Amino acid sequence: MGRLEKSMRLPITLVCFVACVVAVACVKSKAQECGDLLCPSGRACARDNVCVDQTVVSACAGANDGDACDVAEIGTGACVGGLCLVGVCGDGVINAIDACDGKDLGGKTCLDFGSTDPAGLKCSADCAFDTSGCTAVCGDNVKNTDEDCDGMDFGKKGCTDFGYYNGSLVCTTDCKVNVGGCSGRCGDGVVNGFEECDGIQFNGNTCAKLGYLGTPTPLTCTATCSLAPESCTCGGEFCAKNTQSCNIVGGLPTCQ
Repeated sequence: MGRLEKSMRLPITLVCFVACVVAVACVKSKAQECGDLLCPSGRACARDNVCVDQTVVSACAGANDGDACDVAEIGTGACVGGLCLVGVCGDGVINAIDACDGKDLGGKTCLDFGSTDPAGLKCSADCAFDTSGCTAVCGDNVKNTDEDCDGMDFGKKGCTDFGYYNGSLVCTTDCKVNVGGCSGRCGDGVVNGFEECDGIQFNGNTCAKLGYLGTPTPLTCTATCSLAPESCTCGGEFCAKNTQSCNIVGGLPTCQ
């Protein structure tokens, strides 16, 4: 009996060891592979490689197809293929393993399937997504909702919409606007377009050339490339052009 007991101990020890290793491995990750998906904790892999709530599976544990089942907060259904199906495909409501149902797309649009326009997504008769209408893509030369531009289609925008006066917009391969082909803008230090000034450039003008004589407040340029209101004033007022001069009288600037 002693030899028999010893011979039985080793397999039992090995079984325990293997069970412990498996248990540790399971603890490392509660995610479950499901085709190309990875179902997180609390979700189970169902037929057609769809992740469903674990309660949909546990509600039919040990039951046969057709048996009644109940899922908390959802309702009573029937077991089909090991899943508790509450509602049916075609009732217009996403339930059980429906990806969609009628007009109920679960908030999904074509944007979720790589299209650059949300419109076009439909639901098939078997409650699966029909993406045949999701044809808008970057590179089809049509500016779609999720694109800044596409080819030569800029949605009627030009360089002026980006603060430039001249040139042409360029569309990148990922349908983003590139203003590298535009030129002349407020802030480039050059008076161009409809600018009165730019930075310290006043297109050669001075207060004297504009008809404000004497020593008025010098020309100042605003951030929008227009002359500041206080430019060429004398004590806060404009002197008559070419007839009056701004002079300091009694310590104060005065038009004479």
